[in-house]
Amino acid sequence: MSGAGMKSRRFLFVLLLSALVAGALAAGRASSAPPPKPLSAKVASSAAVLTESSTVWFCPGLPPSLPHASGRVTFANIGAATAEVVVTDLADNGSASHVTVEVRARSVVTRARDQLGGPGALTVETFGGRVLVEEGIEDPRFTDTGPCATQSSPHWYFAAGTTPRGVQQWLVIDNPYASDAKVDVTLRTSTGLHKPAALQSLDIARRSREVIAIHDIAVRQDRVAVAVDAQVGTVVAAQALVYTPAAGTPGVALSLGSPAAAADWTFTGGVAQPGSTAVVAIANVGRDAAQVDVQATAESSKRTLAPTNLTVAQDDVAWVQLGQCAATPGKACVNIPAGVRYSLDVRSDQNVSIVAQTLTRFDNAPAIVGTVTSPGAFAPARSWAFARNRVSGERATTLSLFNPSAAASVVDIGLVHDGRLEQPRVLQHVTVPPGRAVTVTVVGGRNPSKPDAALTIHASEPIFVERSIIVSSEAASSVGIVVG
Repeated sequence: MSGAGMKSRRFLFVLLLSALVAGALAAGRASSAPPPKPLSAKVASSAAVLTESSTVWFCPGLPPSLPHASGRVTFANIGAATAEVVVTDLADNGSASHVTVEVRARSVVTRARDQLGGPGALTVETFGGRVLVEEGIEDPRFTDTGPCATQSSPHWYFAAGTTPRGVQQWLVIDNPYASDAKVDVTLRTSTGLHKPAALQSLDIARRSREVIAIHDIAVRQDRVAVAVDAQVGTVVAAQALVYTPAAGTPGVALSLGSPAAAADWTFTGGVAQPGSTAVVAIANVGRDAAQVDVQATAESSKRTLAPTNLTVAQDDVAWVQLGQCAATPGKACVNIPAGVRYSLDVRSDQNVSIVAQTLTRFDNAPAIVGTVTSPGAFAPARSWAFARNRVSGERATTLSLFNPSAAASVVDIGLVHDGRLEQPRVLQHVTVPPGRAVTVTVVGGRNPSKPDAALTIHASEPIFVERSIIVSSEAASSVGIVVG
């Protein structure tokens, strides 16, 4: 038999086996959606965790208001062997289709979303190598990119949502398995808790996705936090905030949800830019009122900034402004001086479960325009990765490293591309003091733009990592992929 024939038979066998296994897993997983329990600090809050056995990624896809032709999917193989990647497009209209992509060892391949099929969710199976997967958009008005998920979950949370005039809030729920799922969607808004009848016991058909226009349900709400709880099966959920010209400068902020709630959230990579508006949204998904402390620490010194304390009622969502407090007297605000880079700790007393997420609009900030969001994390790790370090129109890419440990952490950053692991001297042996953050420029400044590369981050002590990408008309921010 020819090599091509063997390859085709192997693909069909693997595809059939994957479908049977996925169906069995989906059929066997059910949840009565109880209130979340606080988790230990050893549990990763990230939806993307690359382990030795990770072979499947789930990409929920863009909402219909964003141009599908501008969608991008990146496959980065940080391993030493060539990988075969099988991409299944669970099309919104029509039958599923399959595309096979070869990704050579230590290389990065980015495909236009149109090359992988019509609008819909993607299931990405990898054979060989160690493959990272990101999806996003590159468009003159909208730019963002972030990891796809390596796990499904019965619970997904988004704290930062908003639906004023000109802003669209989309919820995308992907069911990649062979059995139907059933979910409840809960909204915690400026006007209270809402459980829309149309979003209760909502059926998500097998191998399909449901795209929900939250802005048509929670209309003109300043604050909208979303929770997805599966009664049957497990799913993957993502959110897109789309700022149209009616809201000012166009922009988009894409994010996977947090698959768990926690009592302590960490953010790194914040910067108090003049002309920007930044908030941390805090949704109380626990069983009692939450006493929450919001503490910022300046990156340039050990000096901590004055914290803000607030009470978030059960099933409520609150926003705390970050910087520019004089402009909004009477509101909860952390006083961060203009131009200061900072890390952020959001902590709930008595282990009440909360979900925290930042949202920043760079409307008139010097040299930065766009919208970014970050779901934060509550479990540091020694190894992180990103599938890419640059996009079209790239101006700068930075990595923000926060060390919560009591000892200094020494960090090495690698660039994986064109069959090799590059280790620039300036990115090696970066010392991050205890309780401090350090921001490293990967592209821009004295580091000229290079071919798109995957980023690997290895630290001597567990850290948190966030990547920021600045282009001429947008900005993107993302928490990294935890590497096991």
